[in-house]
Amino acid sequence: MTLDRDDAPDDDLLASLARLRTHDVSQRRSRHLRRRCHAILQAEPPAKRWSWMVDGATVRRVIVPALGGAWCLAYLVEIIRCTAAIYGSFGAQ
Repeated sequence: MTLDRDDAPDDDLLASLARLRTHDVSQRRSRHLRRRCHAILQAEPPAKRWSWMVDGATVRRVIVPALGGAWCLAYLVEIIRCTAAIYGSFGAQ
């Protein structure tokens, strides 16, 4: 049970929910839904896709490490450039 803003319990709402009747689908509708579900489950699989597109093995094995390596190389080059700029400016004095 929760309290509303005016601190009145919401028993009347819960009581009205308890008075609701259950609803069951008709036999005809249930057969129709069952046929649709079976048709979807037994349908032909979608068009074949290339395996490298489906499982992403190429991306995981080749592209991600290559991007990571390129990022590390760019970072290392920038560190060397900054270090050279700092020590180069100190050596010029």
